[in-house]
Amino acid sequence: MKASHLFCALVALLPLLSWGQAYPRPPSRPPPAVRPPTTATPPAAPLSAAAREAVQLAQQGCQSDGYDAEVCERAISRLEAAVRENPSQLDVQLALAQACWNRSFQERADSRSRQSWQQRSKDIYQRLVDGKVSDARPYYELSVRQKDQGQRATLLRRTVELNPRHPRANQDLAWSMLKQGQPDEAWRVYQRHLEVSPVKDRQEAQENLRFAGAMVRAQRPQQAAQVLETVMEQVKDERRAERCLLLESAEPRLVEARPTVRRQLQELRPYCTNTAHLDRAVNLEQQGRVDEAVTELERQVDANPKPEETYVMLERLYLRKGQPEKAAEVTARHLRTEPDAREKCERFRRISPHTLRAMDAQTLEAMRRQCSER
Repeated sequence: MKASHLFCALVALLPLLSWGQAYPRPPSRPPPAVRPPTTATPPAAPLSAAAREAVQLAQQGCQSDGYDAEVCERAISRLEAAVRENPSQLDVQLALAQACWNRSFQERADSRSRQSWQQRSKDIYQRLVDGKVSDARPYYELSVRQKDQGQRATLLRRTVELNPRHPRANQDLAWSMLKQGQPDEAWRVYQRHLEVSPVKDRQEAQENLRFAGAMVRAQRPQQAAQVLETVMEQVKDERRAERCLLLESAEPRLVEARPTVRRQLQELRPYCTNTAHLDRAVNLEQQGRVDEAVTELERQVDANPKPEETYVMLERLYLRKGQPEKAAEVTARHLRTEPDAREKCERFRRISPHTLRAMDAQTLEAMRRQCSER
């Protein structure tokens, strides 16, 4: 083909090339389908001023402790308005779900209205879970309202994925697995719970010992012993009476399997057992029968002088009777017989100023000198 002919052919093609650029061909494969956004749980948004006020009102009146029916009704109404205005405010939905749940207990236990309020609460949590919100709270809250152990475990697993340091989710998940006959997996999860949620009080320590007892019954004595030893390490600085009560609550087979713990319990037992007279004295004081309570406490000293509370009560009752000298006398008697230096100084620091003024100078100076070094 001659050059002039080639030039003419290219010129003729120009309109077609321009058309191809202006209107591109569709791709050979269709693009992936885009899922429509869910309307139940939009991305979390900051709270508006009205929403903040509604949440604060719910915290004021809808808590299980200090529930105020009138305030809670008003809070629920405002939370509903805030949700209608902007459903993406996650804290508002969570507050509304909790408020509805607490509101349900104002109805009779067998009433439809209670069931309706509770179902409404669970529906809110379920919508948030179905919307796959990246916040652990709705998953956990729905889990504690879920009876099916399999579904509960699924919710708890998602909870700890989103918040590995959740204070209760690992523990709850371990119990759920144990109930489903998975003791080894339950133990692995409970180890994580012990790592992220160290014991803060006796109730938490008792919960850990309860799990250890369950592991004994599940034929996992070594894992149970590890829970026990962890608890003992965590509470080693607690007062002696607290440790005594804690070990008294442990599964007997669990304690018997660990000679060291068994010896500790044998040493501690007198400090929280054989307290019949002390128990009677507490009841008598509540009835205003102070003289009889003092008599029972003196009998307690004769029967078992170990429990510290006996001397604490005697000091208080003698002061109540206007007898600081006797309060000082019984307190000094306790301090002289207390073998543990730390326990002795803890007791000394909690003595009433009225008792200290009535105490003899020699005992007072010796205690101050000894306890100033600790």
